[in-house]
Amino acid sequence: MSTSSPRFHWRSLLAVLATLLLAGCIHIGRDRPELTIYAPQVAITVDPAWPRLPLTLAIAEPQSSTALDSPRIAVRPGPGRLQVYAGVAWSDRAPALVQAALIDAFDQSGRFAAVTRPTGELASDLRLDLELRQFEAVYAEGADAPKATLLLQATLVDARRGRVLATRALRIEQAAEDSRLASVIPRFEAALSAAGQALLPWVLETAAARPSGTSD
Repeated sequence: MSTSSPRFHWRSLLAVLATLLLAGCIHIGRDRPELTIYAPQVAITVDPAWPRLPLTLAIAEPQSSTALDSPRIAVRPGPGRLQVYAGVAWSDRAPALVQAALIDAFDQSGRFAAVTRPTGELASDLRLDLELRQFEAVYAEGADAPKATLLLQATLVDARRGRVLATRALRIEQAAEDSRLASVIPRFEAALSAAGQALLPWVLETAAARPSGTSD
């Protein structure tokens, strides 16, 4: 009585599996829905009259609610309702996205010796603390198109002395032409740019006017 060769069984099984795979009969894993990633850019127009400061500035990642601490793009279709757009996301969590956009814009302005993230290794002269309270598309009652809404609380700190120099709240709304994402996303970019355009000269003027001796 003969016995079958184990090698023969393995080869046969592999051949069958290969055939099924080629025929599309076996799926390894599940197909994921397509996800479109957006990375908004901030554009700031620099006024030549703005001062240049020989100071370093650290921009902290904004504090935010759990709902906003996500890469999903938030939309508020009505009062008390917060949802996310399907199939799309930011390139990073919203607080990190806002931080990176402002660091890039402030650095590109050339008005500071350096603009960085806060680190424990090297203290900066100034620190900009932020709280992100809204970063979402908001529909007003009865509206057919949303407004990209950015609500940001900013606190400028003399980092070497641990002293608050000033605080400022920003609420920026940019109306989209219609409800399509192709119309909404550019309004988020416009809101971020408007925030940078407002914050940069405020930080420069506040830092330049700080009382003598408050920073080493």
